[in-house]
Amino acid sequence: MRAARLHAIRDLRVEDLPVPEPGPGELLVRVEGCGVCPTDVRKWAIGVNDGEYPFNPGHEWVGRIEATGPDTTGWDIGRRVYGDTYAGYAEYALLSTSPGRWSHGPLALPDDLSLERAVFVEPFADCLHAVRDQARVAAGDRVVVGGGQMGQQLVLAAKAAGARVVLVEPIEERRALALDLGADWAAAELAGADAGAQAVILSIGAAALVQPALELAAPGGRVVLFAGFGDAPLAEVDLNRIHYEELALVGSEWIGTPPNTRRERYDEAVALLASGEAPLERLVTGRCSLDELEQVFEDVRALRRLKTILVP
Repeated sequence: MRAARLHAIRDLRVEDLPVPEPGPGELLVRVEGCGVCPTDVRKWAIGVNDGEYPFNPGHEWVGRIEATGPDTTGWDIGRRVYGDTYAGYAEYALLSTSPGRWSHGPLALPDDLSLERAVFVEPFADCLHAVRDQARVAAGDRVVVGGGQMGQQLVLAAKAAGARVVLVEPIEERRALALDLGADWAAAELAGADAGAQAVILSIGAAALVQPALELAAPGGRVVLFAGFGDAPLAEVDLNRIHYEELALVGSEWIGTPPNTRRERYDEAVALLASGEAPLERLVTGRCSLDELEQVFEDVRALRRLKTILVP
């Protein structure tokens, strides 16, 4: 099989590898497509800190079961499943049938759910967790979310919770898309966004934006750090504002840092995608092959793409 793996910073190689053999409790999945996540691009740009090289960072993949390992029951050949483990930038991938510390385990998907929606199951579940569990958004709350493709997903997650939503995004076309998806207002920068928000969700990993995000929060509000900050994780913040305004500054990672996981967010994501309430295919700006993947990474980093699907 062919697979794309990182061997060092900015060293992505498309290689010919043996098709893996599923062991006990494992599924071999023929990959239909894998979403390109900004986290993958960050690993390519600054390095891997949660694995070893060579490393396959794809973790938003959809496929069909090709084979099952010994003593593996309950999963039929040909069943369509979602995989959220690193391995998705390849023609085949292994998936454990047991949930892992950082994996939901295989999630059965409807056959009629388009690939352009199906790849969003994991990232959209993360957004639902950020909105419902970390920001604790209630109907009628004012919510400010950061830009980018995760910000667009957060718009839909916040609208599903009944919020009034402002998206902050410097690119005009993306602001227009957010309004089409249901945002109530879109601003070009944080300083132009409505203050007095019950929740501010920062989906841009820039430490300099943490303090401006705090300034947008209403007394008693919550600021959620949704994006990772990579190799620049330190910020200067006004502790008096947090203290006197009783603000909460919280993180949001995956569907919850184990053991505080909310696996039900996956089912909620599938339901919203299947019903059409979350038309996330609107974010897809193209497909690519394994050989085109590194150029996609360059384009995402330069803000030339929203969401690309790798079709191996």
